[in-house]
Amino acid sequence: MKQISHHYGPNVHILDDLMATSGLARLSNSKTGQHEVRGLTGALYREVLLRAVINLIFPTSSVGVMTPMAKFVDKRGMLLAEVINPTTKVAIATLLRAGEVPASVCFNRLSGILDPDTVRQDFFGAGRITNDAHQVTGTDVTYMKIGDLQDRVLLIPDPMGATGGTVVKTLSLYSADQVSVARAIVAMHLIITPEYIKRVHAEHPQAKIFALRLDRGMSDQEVLESVPGTFPDRERGLTDNHYIVPGAGDLGYRLTGAI
Repeated sequence: MKQISHHYGPNVHILDDLMATSGLARLSNSKTGQHEVRGLTGALYREVLLRAVINLIFPTSSVGVMTPMAKFVDKRGMLLAEVINPTTKVAIATLLRAGEVPASVCFNRLSGILDPDTVRQDFFGAGRITNDAHQVTGTDVTYMKIGDLQDRVLLIPDPMGATGGTVVKTLSLYSADQVSVARAIVAMHLIITPEYIKRVHAEHPQAKIFALRLDRGMSDQEVLESVPGTFPDRERGLTDNHYIVPGAGDLGYRLTGAI
């Protein structure tokens, strides 16, 4: 799959897909209502992000399938193909509110491709902690239901990768021992910022980041015209109270209506 050029390293994948860019632009429009925002989010995860993750991360196996033509041409009717290994184990971190739609989409799609017994949803009730200046200072987790990560691909589908605090907090709740035995750690986002990439890879350099768009709208013009990652100390995608620019607003609210 096509990706944009950048200097963030091999574990960052910012996809370059015209249909995804078009859908995300529509989703980002302040006039787009909740029903369409939910539909677009689901489609972007199902048709673009999950496909990219499967193609680049998931293990494969070879299969032989006898097609209906075998009754006419015998062994020539056998199809040999490389497919996703159906025994691949997956855990999907479901981050309430904004992560509910993408996590459900990933769970339903993977359950139809893999052995359903190998696909698991974990749940986190998480929210931003802000100070009096409305700046994000941490992540408050009020509920979680999780399992082990032994040899599992851990997917963290969270539409907005702003500060990186939620992903870092989520991984800390699994514990370092569990994270170390996972097959892969994969964060899946619609939009990310340079600040997000810096924070996540400072603490978890092995994490693989997939996104449809990099927003750095608070940067100066020279930075905006440069290849992403060229001026790491000058790139900014967040306001002082940690909202993404240009972003898509409070996507948790736009997806659920819950304040």
